[in-house]
Amino acid sequence: MATGDRPLNAQNPWPRTGYAWRVVAVLTAAYTLSFIDRQILGLVLEPIRRDLVLSDTQVSLLAGSAFAILYVTLGLPLGRIADRANRRNLIIGGVFLWSLMTAACGLADNFWELFAARVGVGVGEAALSPAALSIISDYFPPQQRVRPLAMYFLAPAIGSGLAYLLGGTVSAAVVATPDLHLPLLGPLASWQVMFIIIGAPGMVFALLILSIREPLRRGLRGSASGLQGTRAPVARTREIAHFILEENPRTFAVLFLGYAGFALHADSLFVWIPTIFIRRFGWSPAEIGIIMGTIVLICATLGVLVSMSIAARLQAQGSVDALLRTSLLMGAALTPLAVLLPLVDSPVVALAVLAPVSALSFGLFAMIPPTLQLITPNQMRGQVSAVFSVFNNVIGTMLGATTVALLTDFVFRDPMRLHHSLVTVTAITLPCSCALMWWGLPHFGRSIVRAESWIGEVAPRQFSVPRGDA
Repeated sequence: MATGDRPLNAQNPWPRTGYAWRVVAVLTAAYTLSFIDRQILGLVLEPIRRDLVLSDTQVSLLAGSAFAILYVTLGLPLGRIADRANRRNLIIGGVFLWSLMTAACGLADNFWELFAARVGVGVGEAALSPAALSIISDYFPPQQRVRPLAMYFLAPAIGSGLAYLLGGTVSAAVVATPDLHLPLLGPLASWQVMFIIIGAPGMVFALLILSIREPLRRGLRGSASGLQGTRAPVARTREIAHFILEENPRTFAVLFLGYAGFALHADSLFVWIPTIFIRRFGWSPAEIGIIMGTIVLICATLGVLVSMSIAARLQAQGSVDALLRTSLLMGAALTPLAVLLPLVDSPVVALAVLAPVSALSFGLFAMIPPTLQLITPNQMRGQVSAVFSVFNNVIGTMLGATTVALLTDFVFRDPMRLHHSLVTVTAITLPCSCALMWWGLPHFGRSIVRAESWIGEVAPRQFSVPRGDA
């Protein structure tokens, strides 16, 4: 494998398996770090609300819209950069920026300062996944790609669990001295110290990504060999639009909207569950952080591994829609449990229900990277992933936590009825997402078959061919 452009031929071998998996490990660690920095806010929403005198709607904007506003806006141009420039260097810049801005959250003294810092976190994180998913796809042949891409999606499970676990541990360590006086920084509340401690290591971690070598771009539609150097001609916007809206409109409607509905539920759940425990059961942030973090870390990770196993088994049985079907199966199992979770009156029972809810929520999302990469040509992968992120973040991140907060503030008009707001959102979004995915199974299968036309890209046929587009 070369680090720069080189003469191309059809005999260029795939990178060594061991090194390819090391790349996956580094990128998964970066994605894990991003979720720690992203999710840590959910643990301290109540202390922030109290210290800065904010409403539920205001703190929900910090958790959702502040993070997503430029994440969404910059997603498409950053995806375009990932499709034509050095993807590794783009990731390094993103990791450094979001870590710096996470630490900056700890210096905020009011709503707008904290809002601006959260916007910075979103800008940095927007650079990661389009580039990382594209890199991983160029390190593995198509028939071996599902597992490393799904392993990359272990990061949200691990990162979310560690965010609560580390946040709870740090909170417990500083709770005895809630107003600390640090050199040059002055007095800081415990939640401010937490942001600084969580954000600082990422700026050093960015250097580790230098160990990744930029791979050859493979699976380029229209290339005689299917190969291209490390600098590829980027697909134009109208080509992306044609691919999504003309060639695969029903498939992408299902992927974009179906997963966005699941994301709306997941974002609202994992943002507000710690606050529900604090308000309803009188727990401290440290208590719920450590216990919830442990549950999510273990169960969500197991859920991802189980979803990978289910998808692999369905593929082995010849299921052309195995990846999407796996998400549907897990979403259907999730729905009744997720509706029940906010309603139970016992914290012990709630934690017991949280375990399978975490496993199923993160397990179904593990199918997103291989699903997108499998049906998308190389020169479009960054931009198509960015388009997906727009839907996922506008509908999921921006609307999820805030919809729950608006119901609490303006419909139920009682902070203690936060759990009623959460169950209302859950009961609407999850059944709709499941129904949409069920409808989309045959359309996704047809997109898989169309992808087999890419020269040198798709694995030998192991599926039956569906009928043409309806």
